[in-house]
Amino acid sequence: MFEMKKMKSLNLRYNEMCNDWDGLHEYLDPKKYDHGQLVLSWKRLNVSVENTTQNFFISSKVTRQQILYNVSGNVQCGNLLGIMGPSGSGKTTLMATISHRTKGNFGGELLLNGRPVSEEVMIKISGFVPQQDVTFDQLTTFEHLYLMANLKMDRRTSKTALKDRVDYTVTALGMREFLDTRLSVLSGGERKKIALAVQLLNDPPILFCDEVTTGLDSYTATHIVNTLKRIARTGKIVICTIHQPASGVFDKFDEVILLSNGRLAYQGPVPMINQLFQRFNYKCPDLYNKADFVISIMNADNEQIKRDVDEMCKLSSTDKQTDLNYDLFNDQVLLGYTQHLQIQKPLWIIQLIFILKRSVICLLRNYKIKLLELGTITFLGVILSTPYMDLKFDTKAVQNWQGFWFSLTTNSIFQYCYTSIITYQVEFPVVHREVSNNIYTLSVYYTSQIVITFIWTVLETVLYTYIVFWVVGINWELLVVTTFVINMLICRSYGSVLSAFFEKFENIVIFSLVYDYLAVALSGVYISLG
Repeated sequence: MFEMKKMKSLNLRYNEMCNDWDGLHEYLDPKKYDHGQLVLSWKRLNVSVENTTQNFFISSKVTRQQILYNVSGNVQCGNLLGIMGPSGSGKTTLMATISHRTKGNFGGELLLNGRPVSEEVMIKISGFVPQQDVTFDQLTTFEHLYLMANLKMDRRTSKTALKDRVDYTVTALGMREFLDTRLSVLSGGERKKIALAVQLLNDPPILFCDEVTTGLDSYTATHIVNTLKRIARTGKIVICTIHQPASGVFDKFDEVILLSNGRLAYQGPVPMINQLFQRFNYKCPDLYNKADFVISIMNADNEQIKRDVDEMCKLSSTDKQTDLNYDLFNDQVLLGYTQHLQIQKPLWIIQLIFILKRSVICLLRNYKIKLLELGTITFLGVILSTPYMDLKFDTKAVQNWQGFWFSLTTNSIFQYCYTSIITYQVEFPVVHREVSNNIYTLSVYYTSQIVITFIWTVLETVLYTYIVFWVVGINWELLVVTTFVINMLICRSYGSVLSAFFEKFENIVIFSLVYDYLAVALSGVYISLG
Protein backbone atom coordinates (compact mmCIF):
# COMPACT_ATOMS: atom_id res chain seq x y z
CA MET A 1 0.00 0.00 0.00
CA PHE A 2 2.81 2.37 0.89
CA GLU A 3 4.54 1.62 -2.44
CA MET A 4 1.32 2.35 -4.36
CA LYS A 5 0.89 5.71 -2.61
CA LYS A 6 4.53 6.52 -3.30
CA MET A 7 4.08 5.69 -7.00
CA LYS A 8 0.95 7.87 -7.21
CA SER A 9 2.83 10.72 -5.56
CA LEU A 10 5.69 10.40 -8.04
CA ASN A 11 3.29 10.27 -10.99
CA LEU A 12 1.49 13.37 -9.71
CA ARG A 13 4.80 15.23 -9.36
CA TYR A 14 5.85 14.06 -12.83
CA ASN A 15 2.62 15.41 -14.38
CA GLU A 16 3.09 18.73 -12.58
CA MET A 17 6.62 19.02 -13.99
CA CYS A 18 5.29 18.30 -17.48
CA ASN A 19 2.63 20.98 -17.07
CA ASP A 20 5.28 23.45 -15.93
CA TRP A 21 7.23 22.67 -19.07
CA ASP A 22 4.14 23.12 -21.23
CA GLY A 23 3.84 26.63 -19.85
CA LEU A 24 6.87 27.54 -21.92
CA HIS A 25 4.90 26.76 -25.05
CA GLU A 26 2.47 29.63 -24.65
CA TYR A 27 4.87 31.45 -26.94
CA LEU A 28 4.80 28.75 -29.58
CA ASP A 29 3.36 30.16 -32.77
CA PRO A 30 0.88 32.61 -31.22
CA LYS A 31 -0.07 33.75 -34.73
CA LYS A 32 -0.86 30.14 -35.71
CA TYR A 33 0.50 30.41 -39.20
CA ASP A 34 -2.09 29.00 -41.60
CA HIS A 35 -0.69 26.43 -43.98
CA GLY A 36 -4.13 25.34 -45.14
CA GLN A 37 -5.69 21.89 -44.75
CA LEU A 38 -2.68 19.97 -46.01
CA VAL A 39 -2.81 16.20 -46.41
CA LEU A 40 0.34 14.23 -47.11
CA SER A 41 -0.37 10.76 -48.44
CA TRP A 42 1.60 7.92 -49.95
CA LYS A 43 0.32 4.93 -51.89
CA ARG A 44 1.85 1.54 -52.60
CA LEU A 45 5.39 2.50 -51.67
CA ASN A 46 7.98 -0.13 -52.53
CA VAL A 47 11.59 0.56 -51.60
CA SER A 48 14.61 -1.58 -52.34
CA VAL A 49 18.37 -1.22 -52.15
CA GLU A 50 21.14 -2.92 -54.06
CA ASN A 51 23.84 -4.72 -52.12
CA THR A 52 27.09 -5.32 -53.97
CA THR A 53 29.40 -8.10 -52.81
CA GLN A 54 32.88 -7.91 -54.29
CA ASN A 55 35.58 -10.55 -54.31
CA PHE A 56 39.10 -10.45 -55.71
CA PHE A 57 38.70 -13.87 -57.32
CA ILE A 58 35.00 -13.85 -58.22
CA SER A 59 33.12 -11.17 -60.13
CA SER A 60 31.03 -8.80 -58.04
CA LYS A 61 27.52 -9.93 -57.17
CA VAL A 62 24.61 -7.51 -56.93
CA THR A 63 21.57 -8.48 -54.87
CA ARG A 64 18.40 -6.46 -54.41
CA GLN A 65 16.89 -6.25 -50.92
CA GLN A 66 13.28 -5.18 -50.53
CA ILE A 67 12.72 -2.92 -47.50
CA LEU A 68 9.13 -1.66 -47.90
CA TYR A 69 6.23 -3.59 -49.43
CA ASN A 70 3.18 -1.69 -50.75
CA VAL A 71 2.98 0.68 -47.80
CA SER A 72 0.18 3.26 -47.95
CA GLY A 73 -0.90 5.92 -45.48
CA ASN A 74 -1.68 9.55 -44.90
CA VAL A 75 -1.46 12.29 -42.32
CA GLN A 76 -3.39 15.54 -42.07
CA CYS A 77 -2.19 18.86 -40.76
CA GLY A 78 -2.61 19.33 -37.03
CA ASN A 79 -1.68 15.72 -36.27
CA LEU A 80 1.39 14.21 -34.65
CA LEU A 81 2.11 10.88 -36.35
CA GLY A 82 4.49 8.29 -34.94
CA ILE A 83 6.11 5.52 -37.00
CA MET A 84 6.94 2.52 -34.83
CA GLY A 85 8.15 -1.01 -35.29
CA PRO A 86 10.92 -3.44 -34.36
CA SER A 87 14.50 -2.77 -35.41
CA GLY A 88 14.88 -3.34 -39.14
CA SER A 89 11.17 -2.97 -39.86
CA GLY A 90 11.67 0.01 -42.18
CA LYS A 91 10.75 2.97 -39.96
CA THR A 92 13.57 5.27 -41.03
CA THR A 93 13.28 4.11 -44.64
CA LEU A 94 9.57 4.97 -44.72
CA MET A 95 10.15 8.45 -43.33
CA ALA A 96 13.11 9.02 -45.64
CA THR A 97 10.94 7.99 -48.59
CA ILE A 98 7.94 10.20 -47.83
CA SER A 99 10.31 13.10 -47.14
CA HIS A 100 12.06 12.49 -50.50
CA ARG A 101 15.38 11.83 -48.77
CA THR A 102 15.79 8.16 -49.56
CA LYS A 103 18.89 6.74 -51.25
CA GLY A 104 17.19 3.54 -52.42
CA ASN A 105 15.03 2.76 -55.43
CA PHE A 106 11.38 3.37 -54.71
CA GLY A 107 8.11 3.09 -56.56
CA GLY A 108 4.67 4.35 -55.67
CA GLU A 109 2.99 7.69 -55.26
CA LEU A 110 3.80 10.53 -52.89
CA LEU A 111 1.00 13.08 -52.87
CA LEU A 112 0.23 16.42 -51.27
CA ASN A 113 -3.50 17.09 -51.33
CA GLY A 114 -3.87 14.46 -54.00
CA ARG A 115 -1.19 15.90 -56.26
CA PRO A 116 2.29 14.48 -56.88
CA VAL A 117 5.00 16.30 -54.95
CA SER A 118 8.54 16.44 -56.31
CA GLU A 119 11.78 16.10 -54.38
CA GLU A 120 12.61 19.77 -54.92
CA VAL A 121 9.24 20.93 -53.57
CA MET A 122 9.30 18.55 -50.59
CA ILE A 123 12.75 19.70 -49.47
CA LYS A 124 11.65 23.33 -49.69
CA ILE A 125 8.42 22.93 -47.71
CA SER A 126 9.64 20.49 -45.05
CA GLY A 127 12.12 20.35 -42.21
CA PHE A 128 14.05 17.22 -41.25
CA VAL A 129 15.41 16.67 -37.73
CA PRO A 130 18.01 13.86 -37.87
CA GLN A 131 18.54 11.31 -35.13
CA GLN A 132 22.10 12.48 -34.52
CA ASP A 133 22.70 16.07 -35.46
CA VAL A 134 26.24 17.14 -36.30
CA THR A 135 27.36 20.73 -35.89
CA PHE A 136 30.44 22.89 -35.49
CA ASP A 137 30.67 22.52 -31.73
CA GLN A 138 32.84 25.62 -31.23
CA LEU A 139 29.78 27.83 -31.82
CA THR A 140 27.33 28.88 -29.13
CA THR A 141 23.63 28.13 -29.39
CA PHE A 142 22.78 31.68 -30.44
CA GLU A 143 25.59 31.85 -33.00
CA HIS A 144 24.47 28.59 -34.57
CA LEU A 145 20.80 29.61 -34.74
CA TYR A 146 21.58 33.11 -36.03
CA LEU A 147 23.82 31.68 -38.74
CA MET A 148 21.16 29.16 -39.80
CA ALA A 149 18.50 31.87 -39.83
CA ASN A 150 20.58 34.02 -42.16
CA LEU A 151 21.16 31.10 -44.51
CA LYS A 152 17.67 29.53 -44.44
CA MET A 153 15.30 32.50 -44.36
CA ASP A 154 14.32 34.79 -47.21
CA ARG A 155 17.04 37.30 -48.02
CA ARG A 156 14.39 40.03 -48.10
CA THR A 157 13.80 39.53 -44.37
CA SER A 158 15.00 42.49 -42.34
CA LYS A 159 17.65 42.03 -39.66
CA THR A 160 15.12 42.97 -36.99
CA ALA A 161 12.59 40.41 -38.20
CA LEU A 162 15.30 37.77 -38.45
CA LYS A 163 16.49 38.35 -34.88
CA ASP A 164 12.88 38.37 -33.70
CA ARG A 165 12.34 34.98 -35.34
CA VAL A 166 15.41 33.55 -33.62
CA ASP A 167 14.33 35.05 -30.30
CA TYR A 168 10.81 33.76 -30.77
CA THR A 169 12.00 30.22 -31.52
CA VAL A 170 14.39 30.25 -28.54
CA THR A 171 11.57 31.33 -26.23
CA ALA A 172 9.14 28.80 -27.68
CA LEU A 173 11.46 25.87 -27.05
CA GLY A 174 12.75 27.05 -23.68
CA MET A 175 16.38 27.51 -24.73
CA ARG A 176 17.26 30.69 -22.84
CA GLU A 177 19.36 28.91 -20.23
CA PHE A 178 21.95 27.64 -22.71
CA LEU A 179 21.74 30.37 -25.34
CA ASP A 180 25.36 31.45 -24.78
CA THR A 181 26.71 27.95 -24.17
CA ARG A 182 28.94 26.20 -26.67
CA LEU A 183 27.35 23.28 -28.47
CA SER A 184 30.16 20.95 -27.40
CA VAL A 185 29.03 20.90 -23.75
CA LEU A 186 25.26 20.55 -24.26
CA SER A 187 23.28 17.49 -23.24
CA GLY A 188 21.43 15.22 -25.65
CA GLY A 189 18.06 16.82 -24.91
CA GLU A 190 19.42 20.32 -25.44
CA ARG A 191 20.97 19.34 -28.75
CA LYS A 192 17.63 17.87 -29.85
CA LYS A 193 16.01 21.22 -29.13
CA ILE A 194 18.63 23.03 -31.19
CA ALA A 195 18.14 20.65 -34.13
CA LEU A 196 14.39 21.23 -33.86
CA ALA A 197 14.82 24.99 -33.57
CA VAL A 198 16.92 25.13 -36.75
CA GLN A 199 14.13 23.47 -38.72
CA LEU A 200 11.47 25.77 -37.25
CA LEU A 201 13.27 28.99 -38.19
CA ASN A 202 11.60 29.22 -41.60
CA ASP A 203 8.28 27.81 -40.33
CA PRO A 204 7.90 24.73 -42.59
CA PRO A 205 4.38 23.24 -42.93
CA ILE A 206 5.79 19.68 -42.70
CA LEU A 207 8.27 18.46 -40.10
CA PHE A 208 10.04 15.09 -40.04
CA CYS A 209 11.87 13.87 -36.92
CA ASP A 210 14.00 10.72 -36.91
CA GLU A 211 14.19 8.83 -33.58
CA VAL A 212 13.49 12.06 -31.74
CA THR A 213 13.32 10.40 -28.30
CA THR A 214 16.20 7.94 -28.69
CA GLY A 215 18.87 8.30 -26.02
CA LEU A 216 16.77 10.62 -23.85
CA ASP A 217 15.36 9.98 -20.41
CA SER A 218 11.55 9.71 -20.18
CA TYR A 219 11.19 13.20 -18.70
CA THR A 220 13.13 14.92 -21.50
CA ALA A 221 11.49 12.70 -24.14
CA THR A 222 8.05 13.73 -22.86
CA HIS A 223 8.99 17.40 -23.11
CA ILE A 224 10.24 16.99 -26.67
CA VAL A 225 7.08 15.17 -27.76
CA ASN A 226 4.91 17.77 -25.98
CA THR A 227 6.72 20.42 -28.00
CA LEU A 228 6.14 18.53 -31.24
CA LYS A 229 2.46 18.13 -30.43
CA ARG A 230 2.06 21.85 -29.84
CA ILE A 231 3.84 22.48 -33.13
CA ALA A 232 1.41 20.13 -34.89
CA ARG A 233 -1.55 21.93 -33.34
CA THR A 234 -0.50 25.14 -35.10
CA GLY A 235 -1.49 23.55 -38.41
CA LYS A 236 1.64 21.61 -39.30
CA ILE A 237 2.18 17.99 -40.24
CA VAL A 238 4.64 16.38 -37.81
CA ILE A 239 5.93 12.85 -38.44
CA CYS A 240 8.34 11.04 -36.09
CA THR A 241 9.95 7.65 -35.95
CA ILE A 242 9.94 6.26 -32.42
CA HIS A 243 11.55 3.24 -30.84
CA GLN A 244 9.82 1.75 -27.78
CA PRO A 245 8.85 5.01 -26.07
CA ALA A 246 7.60 5.29 -22.51
CA SER A 247 3.84 4.95 -22.03
CA GLY A 248 3.45 8.66 -21.35
CA VAL A 249 5.30 9.50 -24.55
CA PHE A 250 3.42 6.96 -26.66
CA ASP A 251 0.02 8.31 -25.62
CA LYS A 252 0.99 11.83 -26.75
CA PHE A 253 0.82 10.82 -30.42
CA ASP A 254 -2.43 11.37 -32.29
CA GLU A 255 -1.83 8.52 -34.71
CA VAL A 256 0.68 5.73 -35.06
CA ILE A 257 1.94 3.59 -37.92
CA LEU A 258 3.08 0.06 -37.08
CA LEU A 259 5.51 -1.66 -39.42
CA SER A 260 6.51 -5.30 -39.48
CA ASN A 261 9.27 -6.42 -41.83
CA GLY A 262 8.57 -3.56 -44.21
CA ARG A 263 4.80 -4.05 -44.27
CA LEU A 264 2.07 -1.88 -42.84
CA ALA A 265 0.38 -3.54 -39.87
CA TYR A 266 -1.68 -0.60 -38.62
CA GLN A 267 -2.31 3.10 -39.02
CA GLY A 268 -4.79 4.91 -36.86
CA PRO A 269 -5.39 6.60 -33.51
CA VAL A 270 -3.25 5.40 -30.62
CA PRO A 271 -6.23 4.40 -28.39
CA MET A 272 -7.63 2.19 -31.17
CA ILE A 273 -4.53 0.04 -31.30
CA ASN A 274 -5.85 -2.00 -28.36
CA GLN A 275 -8.87 -3.03 -30.43
CA LEU A 276 -6.63 -4.32 -33.20
CA PHE A 277 -4.69 -6.58 -30.86
CA GLN A 278 -7.77 -7.67 -28.91
CA ARG A 279 -9.22 -8.78 -32.23
CA PHE A 280 -6.44 -11.36 -32.27
CA ASN A 281 -6.85 -12.13 -28.55
CA TYR A 282 -3.82 -10.13 -27.43
CA LYS A 283 -4.48 -7.91 -24.44
CA CYS A 284 -1.92 -5.58 -22.92
CA PRO A 285 -1.52 -6.35 -19.18
CA ASP A 286 -2.42 -3.65 -16.71
CA LEU A 287 0.41 -1.31 -15.69
CA TYR A 288 2.43 -2.54 -18.67
CA ASN A 289 4.01 -0.26 -21.23
CA LYS A 290 1.69 -0.34 -24.22
CA ALA A 291 4.51 0.43 -26.67
CA ASP A 292 6.67 -2.39 -25.27
CA PHE A 293 3.71 -4.76 -25.56
CA VAL A 294 3.13 -3.83 -29.20
CA ILE A 295 6.80 -4.25 -30.11
CA SER A 296 7.00 -7.61 -28.31
CA ILE A 297 4.09 -8.89 -30.41
CA MET A 298 5.47 -7.54 -33.68
CA ASN A 299 8.91 -9.01 -32.94
CA ALA A 300 7.87 -12.39 -31.52
CA ASP A 301 9.38 -15.68 -32.76
CA ASN A 302 6.24 -17.72 -32.07
CA GLU A 303 4.80 -19.09 -35.33
CA GLN A 304 1.17 -18.42 -34.33
CA ILE A 305 1.97 -14.81 -33.44
CA LYS A 306 3.81 -14.41 -36.75
CA ARG A 307 0.71 -15.64 -38.60
CA ASP A 308 -1.43 -13.18 -36.67
CA VAL A 309 0.93 -10.33 -37.53
CA ASP A 310 0.78 -11.38 -41.20
CA GLU A 311 -3.01 -11.23 -40.97
CA MET A 312 -2.80 -7.73 -39.49
CA CYS A 313 -0.68 -6.65 -42.45
CA LYS A 314 -3.19 -8.14 -44.91
CA LEU A 315 -6.04 -6.31 -43.21
CA SER A 316 -4.12 -3.05 -43.32
CA SER A 317 -3.34 -3.46 -47.02
CA THR A 318 -7.07 -3.77 -47.82
CA ASP A 319 -8.16 -1.06 -45.40
CA LYS A 320 -9.61 2.10 -46.98
CA GLN A 321 -7.96 4.43 -44.54
CA THR A 322 -6.10 6.25 -47.33
CA ASP A 323 -9.16 6.94 -49.47
CA LEU A 324 -9.61 10.65 -48.80
CA ASN A 325 -11.95 13.04 -50.55
CA TYR A 326 -9.43 15.52 -51.88
CA ASP A 327 -12.25 17.69 -53.23
CA LEU A 328 -12.52 18.96 -49.67
CA PHE A 329 -9.01 20.36 -50.03
CA ASN A 330 -9.21 22.59 -53.09
CA ASP A 331 -6.50 24.78 -54.63
CA GLN A 332 -6.78 27.37 -51.87
CA VAL A 333 -5.20 25.03 -49.36
CA LEU A 334 -1.98 24.97 -51.39
CA LEU A 335 -1.46 28.67 -50.80
CA GLY A 336 -0.26 27.96 -47.27
CA TYR A 337 3.02 26.51 -48.45
CA THR A 338 3.66 28.36 -51.71
CA GLN A 339 5.47 31.00 -49.66
CA HIS A 340 8.21 28.43 -49.06
CA LEU A 341 8.58 27.87 -52.81
CA GLN A 342 9.04 31.60 -53.33
CA ILE A 343 11.77 32.08 -50.73
CA GLN A 344 14.77 33.86 -52.20
CA LYS A 345 17.92 32.30 -50.84
CA PRO A 346 20.78 34.60 -49.82
CA LEU A 347 23.14 35.56 -52.61
CA TRP A 348 26.20 33.38 -53.13
CA ILE A 349 28.56 36.05 -51.80
CA ILE A 350 26.39 36.52 -48.69
CA GLN A 351 26.47 32.77 -48.02
CA LEU A 352 30.23 32.86 -48.40
CA ILE A 353 30.57 35.71 -45.90
CA PHE A 354 28.58 33.84 -43.24
CA ILE A 355 30.44 30.55 -43.78
CA LEU A 356 33.73 32.46 -43.60
CA LYS A 357 32.61 34.04 -40.32
CA ARG A 358 31.85 30.60 -38.93
CA SER A 359 35.23 29.28 -40.04
CA VAL A 360 37.04 32.22 -38.45
CA ILE A 361 35.14 31.79 -35.17
CA CYS A 362 35.98 28.08 -35.07
CA LEU A 363 39.60 28.87 -35.92
CA LEU A 364 39.94 31.44 -33.14
CA ARG A 365 38.29 29.19 -30.57
CA ASN A 366 40.67 26.42 -31.54
CA TYR A 367 43.60 28.76 -30.99
CA LYS A 368 45.41 26.28 -28.76
CA ILE A 369 45.60 23.79 -31.61
CA LYS A 370 46.73 26.49 -34.02
CA LEU A 371 49.38 27.69 -31.58
CA LEU A 372 50.53 24.09 -31.24
CA GLU A 373 50.79 23.87 -35.04
CA LEU A 374 52.90 27.03 -35.16
CA GLY A 375 55.06 25.68 -32.34
CA THR A 376 55.47 22.39 -34.19
CA ILE A 377 56.47 24.22 -37.36
CA THR A 378 59.03 26.26 -35.46
CA PHE A 379 60.46 23.17 -33.77
CA LEU A 380 60.63 21.19 -37.02
CA GLY A 381 62.25 24.13 -38.78
CA VAL A 382 64.99 24.30 -36.16
CA ILE A 383 65.52 20.52 -36.14
CA LEU A 384 65.64 20.36 -39.94
CA SER A 385 67.98 23.29 -40.48
CA THR A 386 70.46 22.73 -37.64
CA PRO A 387 72.49 19.97 -39.43
CA TYR A 388 72.83 22.25 -42.45
CA MET A 389 73.87 25.37 -40.57
CA ASP A 390 76.17 27.69 -42.55
CA LEU A 391 76.42 25.49 -45.65
CA LYS A 392 79.12 26.52 -48.10
CA PHE A 393 78.28 27.37 -51.69
CA ASP A 394 80.88 25.13 -53.35
CA THR A 395 81.08 21.81 -55.17
CA LYS A 396 81.93 19.88 -52.00
CA ALA A 397 78.57 20.81 -50.48
CA VAL A 398 76.43 19.73 -53.46
CA GLN A 399 75.28 16.53 -51.78
CA ASN A 400 74.51 18.42 -48.58
CA TRP A 401 72.42 20.92 -50.52
CA GLN A 402 70.55 18.08 -52.21
CA GLY A 403 69.84 16.52 -48.84
CA PHE A 404 68.70 19.85 -47.45
CA TRP A 405 66.22 20.62 -50.24
CA PHE A 406 64.94 17.05 -50.26
CA SER A 407 64.35 17.07 -46.48
CA LEU A 408 62.74 20.50 -46.67
CA THR A 409 60.27 19.61 -49.41
CA THR A 410 59.30 16.10 -48.28
CA ASN A 411 58.79 17.20 -44.68
CA SER A 412 56.60 20.08 -45.84
CA ILE A 413 54.57 17.90 -48.19
CA PHE A 414 53.61 15.41 -45.49
CA GLN A 415 53.01 18.10 -42.90
CA TYR A 416 50.73 20.28 -45.03
CA CYS A 417 48.97 17.46 -46.85
CA TYR A 418 47.92 15.35 -43.87
CA THR A 419 46.77 18.24 -41.67
CA SER A 420 44.46 19.19 -44.54
CA ILE A 421 43.11 15.63 -44.72
CA ILE A 422 42.22 15.60 -41.03
CA THR A 423 40.43 18.95 -41.24
CA TYR A 424 38.19 17.92 -44.12
CA GLN A 425 37.43 14.50 -42.66
CA VAL A 426 36.12 16.14 -39.47
CA GLU A 427 34.01 18.77 -41.23
CA PHE A 428 32.56 16.70 -44.07
CA PRO A 429 29.63 15.14 -42.11
CA VAL A 430 28.39 18.60 -41.12
CA VAL A 431 28.90 20.06 -44.59
CA HIS A 432 27.23 17.10 -46.29
CA ARG A 433 24.10 17.48 -44.17
CA GLU A 434 23.88 21.24 -44.58
CA VAL A 435 24.42 21.11 -48.35
CA SER A 436 21.87 18.28 -48.67
CA ASN A 437 19.35 20.45 -46.84
CA ASN A 438 19.97 23.24 -49.35
CA ILE A 439 21.27 25.61 -46.66
CA TYR A 440 24.19 26.68 -48.85
CA THR A 441 25.98 25.39 -51.92
CA LEU A 442 29.05 23.18 -51.93
CA SER A 443 30.98 25.81 -53.87
CA VAL A 444 30.46 28.21 -50.96
CA TYR A 445 32.09 25.80 -48.52
CA TYR A 446 35.05 25.03 -50.77
CA THR A 447 35.61 28.70 -51.52
CA SER A 448 35.61 29.52 -47.82
CA GLN A 449 38.13 26.75 -47.21
CA ILE A 450 40.32 28.04 -50.03
CA VAL A 451 40.36 31.51 -48.48
CA ILE A 452 41.09 30.26 -44.95
CA THR A 453 43.64 27.73 -46.18
CA PHE A 454 45.43 30.31 -48.31
CA ILE A 455 45.81 32.79 -45.46
CA TRP A 456 46.90 30.18 -42.92
CA THR A 457 49.28 28.45 -45.35
CA VAL A 458 50.98 31.74 -46.23
CA LEU A 459 51.42 32.52 -42.53
CA GLU A 460 52.84 29.08 -41.72
CA THR A 461 55.10 28.97 -44.76
CA VAL A 462 56.56 32.43 -44.18
CA LEU A 463 57.36 31.51 -40.57
CA TYR A 464 58.78 28.13 -41.55
CA THR A 465 60.99 29.38 -44.39
CA TYR A 466 62.22 32.36 -42.37
CA ILE A 467 63.48 30.08 -39.60
CA VAL A 468 65.04 27.52 -41.96
CA PHE A 469 66.62 30.04 -44.31
CA TRP A 470 68.01 32.11 -41.44
CA VAL A 471 69.67 29.10 -39.77
CA VAL A 472 71.06 27.68 -43.02
CA GLY A 473 72.16 31.08 -44.27
CA ILE A 474 69.98 31.46 -47.38
CA ASN A 475 68.84 34.87 -48.50
CA TRP A 476 65.14 35.25 -47.78
CA GLU A 477 64.01 36.35 -51.23
CA LEU A 478 60.41 36.99 -52.23
CA LEU A 479 60.58 34.83 -55.35
CA VAL A 480 61.91 31.82 -53.45
CA VAL A 481 59.35 32.17 -50.67
CA THR A 482 56.51 32.67 -53.16
CA THR A 483 57.53 29.50 -54.99
CA PHE A 484 57.59 27.63 -51.70
CA VAL A 485 54.14 29.00 -50.75
CA ILE A 486 52.69 27.84 -54.08
CA ASN A 487 54.12 24.36 -53.51
CA MET A 488 52.58 24.20 -50.06
CA LEU A 489 49.21 25.28 -51.43
CA ILE A 490 49.48 22.43 -53.92
CA CYS A 491 50.15 20.07 -51.00
CA ARG A 492 47.05 21.38 -49.22
CA SER A 493 45.05 20.85 -52.41
CA TYR A 494 46.38 17.31 -52.69
CA GLY A 495 45.16 16.59 -49.16
CA SER A 496 41.76 18.12 -49.96
CA VAL A 497 41.39 15.94 -53.06
CA LEU A 498 42.18 12.80 -51.04
CA SER A 499 39.58 13.77 -48.42
CA ALA A 500 36.93 14.39 -51.06
CA PHE A 501 37.71 11.22 -52.99
CA PHE A 502 37.83 8.73 -50.09
CA GLU A 503 35.21 8.43 -47.38
CA LYS A 504 37.35 6.51 -44.88
CA PHE A 505 40.66 7.71 -43.52
CA GLU A 506 42.27 4.26 -43.76
CA ASN A 507 41.64 4.24 -47.53
CA ILE A 508 43.40 7.60 -47.77
CA VAL A 509 46.42 6.19 -45.94
CA ILE A 510 46.62 3.12 -48.20
CA PHE A 511 46.38 5.17 -51.40
CA SER A 512 48.75 7.90 -50.26
CA LEU A 513 51.44 5.40 -49.21
CA VAL A 514 51.59 4.00 -52.74
CA TYR A 515 51.23 7.32 -54.55
CA ASP A 516 53.68 9.21 -52.35
CA TYR A 517 56.31 6.50 -52.76
CA LEU A 518 55.98 6.63 -56.56
CA ALA A 519 56.05 10.43 -56.53
CA VAL A 520 59.25 10.53 -54.47
CA ALA A 521 60.90 7.74 -56.48
CA LEU A 522 60.21 9.55 -59.76
CA SER A 523 61.00 13.03 -58.48
CA GLY A 524 64.58 12.96 -59.77
CA VAL A 525 66.23 12.90 -56.35
CA TYR A 526 67.33 9.25 -56.43
CA ILE A 527 67.51 8.79 -60.21
CA SER A 528 68.40 11.49 -62.69
CA LEU A 529 65.53 12.01 -65.11
CA GLY A 530 67.55 14.22 -67.47
